[in-house]
Amino acid sequence: MTLTQFLHTYRLSLNAQQQRAVQTLDGPVLLLAVPGSGKTTVLVSRIGYMVLGCGIPPESILTMTYTVSAARDMRQRFASMFGAEVAQRLEFRTINGVCSRIISCYEHITGRKAYTLMEQTSQQSSLIGTLYHRLTGEYATESTIKAVQTAITYVKNQMITSEQELAQVEVEGVTDFPALYHAYGQALQQQQKMDYDDQLVYARKILKLCPPVLRQFQARYRYFCVDEAQDTSKIQHAIISLLAQTSGNLFMVGDEDQSIYGFRAAYPQALLHFQELYPKAQVLYMETNYRSTKEIVSAAQTFIEKNKNRHPKTMVSTGRTGPSIRQVMVQNRTSQYAYLATVAKRATRPIAILYRDNDSAIPLIDLFQRQQISYRCRQVDCGFFTHRVVRDICNIIRFAAQPCNGELFLDLYYKLGAGITRLAAVEAVNRCEGEGVTILEYLSKCTMLSPWSRKQCSALQAHVSYLLQQPAHRAIHRIVHYMGYGRYVEDRGGDLRKAEILEALGFQEATPMNLLDRLNDLYQLMREGPNTEQESVVTLSTIHSSKGLEYPHVILMDVVDGILPKVFNVSAEDPDFDTYQEERRLFYVAMTRAQDSLWVLSYKAQELPSAFAQELFPPITPKEQAAKVHAAMFHPGVKVRHKKYGEGKIIDLSQDIVTISFSQAGEKKFSLSTTVKNGLLTKV
Repeated sequence: MTLTQFLHTYRLSLNAQQQRAVQTLDGPVLLLAVPGSGKTTVLVSRIGYMVLGCGIPPESILTMTYTVSAARDMRQRFASMFGAEVAQRLEFRTINGVCSRIISCYEHITGRKAYTLMEQTSQQSSLIGTLYHRLTGEYATESTIKAVQTAITYVKNQMITSEQELAQVEVEGVTDFPALYHAYGQALQQQQKMDYDDQLVYARKILKLCPPVLRQFQARYRYFCVDEAQDTSKIQHAIISLLAQTSGNLFMVGDEDQSIYGFRAAYPQALLHFQELYPKAQVLYMETNYRSTKEIVSAAQTFIEKNKNRHPKTMVSTGRTGPSIRQVMVQNRTSQYAYLATVAKRATRPIAILYRDNDSAIPLIDLFQRQQISYRCRQVDCGFFTHRVVRDICNIIRFAAQPCNGELFLDLYYKLGAGITRLAAVEAVNRCEGEGVTILEYLSKCTMLSPWSRKQCSALQAHVSYLLQQPAHRAIHRIVHYMGYGRYVEDRGGDLRKAEILEALGFQEATPMNLLDRLNDLYQLMREGPNTEQESVVTLSTIHSSKGLEYPHVILMDVVDGILPKVFNVSAEDPDFDTYQEERRLFYVAMTRAQDSLWVLSYKAQELPSAFAQELFPPITPKEQAAKVHAAMFHPGVKVRHKKYGEGKIIDLSQDIVTISFSQAGEKKFSLSTTVKNGLLTKV
C-alpha cells in the first residue's frame, strides 16, 4: 500500500513534512518536532503505516516513551485510529519497563536471581532518612530526602562514576553527598535491593556483558521508536543504542528546545550529536505549530532562536491570528496573588496559571481557598512545609511564644548571628528553668559571652518581645532582616525564597501564631493530593507538569529574575550557562502551551526588570512611544493636511516613516513624530 493509499484509507491529513516522517522507515532517523506540530499523531501514523501499509509485523516494533501514562495514551490513540486488535500486538513501554524485561530475561537465561526492586518510593525515603541520620546525627526533612532522591537519579542516569564528578553534585541540606551516596549503594547491596534507576544501570551491564540477552532482544525487535527523546537520559540513550545497533532502525522524536529535565539528567546533547553517533542518520523536521496563534508562535520563535547549541529550526504558524502577548505589571509578589484571584473569579473560559516552582502556588491556593475560588491543581508538593528555612522561621515564632523553651533555643541559637557559644547556650537553658527570666535575658548578662554578644542577645530579646504583636508578614520580615536569620541562610547558600512565600502567606494573617495554624491547615490540604475539580475553568500547574498540554489562555506568573529565570546575567563561560539555557527552554515551553492568548506577569518593585520579559517587551523610547500614539491616529487611508503640500492621503506607515500621496506634490515621506510635533501635519 502506498502512503497516499494509506492516508486515504484511514482518512489522515498530513502536511509534507509529516508525510516524509511517516514514510521514512529504515535506518536511524531523528525527527525534530516543534511544539504543537502533531508529533504524537505522526508517530502513531508512522507505526500504522509500517504495519498496515508495509506489512511489518507489529511484534517487531518497540515503542518507548517517557512515562507509563504516555505509553498507555499512545496505545489508546493507535487503537482509536487503526483498531484495538493491532494495538494489542504492539509494544508501548517506558524505557524502565524495557529494562525490567531485560533483567527478567537475564534471570531466565542464566538462572541467577536479580536484586528485588524497591517499588515504593517510601522504602527509598526511609532508607535515605536512616542513612542521613546515621551520618549527620540530624533528622532529614522531607525536602532534603526529595533532593537526595533527585541527586541519586541524576548520578545514575548521567553514568557518573568518578569521585571528582560525584563531589561536584550539589544537594541542598547535604554537606557530604558522596558519603551519603556510597552509604546508600552499600545498603542496597547488603539488602540485595535495587531502585528504579538501578534498573537502567543493571540492564546496560547485562546488554554489554551477557551477549545472549542482547541477541534475544535484537532478534525480537527490528524497529525502535523513541518519543520525547530530549527527555531521555545519557544511560537511556546508551541502552537504546545497544538495542538498535544490529538493525539500525531507530526513529527518535524530540526537540532539544523543549528539554527541561536537566535535574533528572535529561541528555539533549544526544539529539545535537545524532549524526555523529549514527553516521548514516537522517534528520527530519516538523516546523508547523498548529496550536498557537501567529503572535505567540512568532514571539516564542524569536525568543528561542537566541539559545545556543540547538538545531536551526524555524517554527511557523498556520496564520491564525489573535491578541498580542500582554505584559501585566503588578506592584509586588503579594499584589500578584490578589490580581490572579480577581482574574480567576471572573474567568469564563479555560485559563492555566503556570509557575516555575510548586512554592509559587502555595499563597495562591491559600487565597483561592479563602475566597472560595474554584480551581484545579495538576500537582502539589509538600516539601515547602518541611524545608529547613520554613521550619526555622516557624520555630523562631514558637520560641517567641515560649522564650524559656530550651529545646527550641538549642536548635536556633547559632542561626541568629549573636555569637552565642554552645557552652553558653547550654548554660542558659539549664539556669533559666524555673528562674523567671528568659534565655535571652540571661545571656544578655552572661559573662561567658563577649560584650558585643551580650548586646546582640539583648537586641534579640527585644525583637522576640515585639514579634507576636505584629502582623504575620512583618514578623517574618523582622526574623529574616533584623534578627540575623537571613544572613545565616545566605552565608550557607540557602534559599530565602521560602521566606518570601511565608511573608506572602503572612499578609493574610493578623498574628504570627495564626500563620502557624494556617500553615498546618495548608499542609494537611496539600497532603490530600491535588485538587482536580473537573468543573473549574482555572488550572494551576508548574511549567514542567504542563509540558505536552495546551490551554486557550495562559498566564505566566513570577516572571522576575531569580524566580523565572532562576539564574540570569550568565555568560557562555559561566559554569551556570547550561542551567541558564534550560531556563530559557523552560520559558519557551511555557509560552507554547498557549493556544489563543498569553499574559506575562512581572513586578514593578523589582530592582532589575526581568531579563525574559525585557526580551518579549523591550523598553520603548520616547520617540517610539510618540510614533505608536501617532500610528493610532494616522494610519493608511486617513486624509491629512500638510502646511506646505496641502491635502493628501496616507498610503503607508512603517515604524515612524509615513508615506503621503498629495494631489499636487505627489508622494512624500516624512518622520511622522517630527512632522506632527512641529505642527506641520493634521488630520482632515
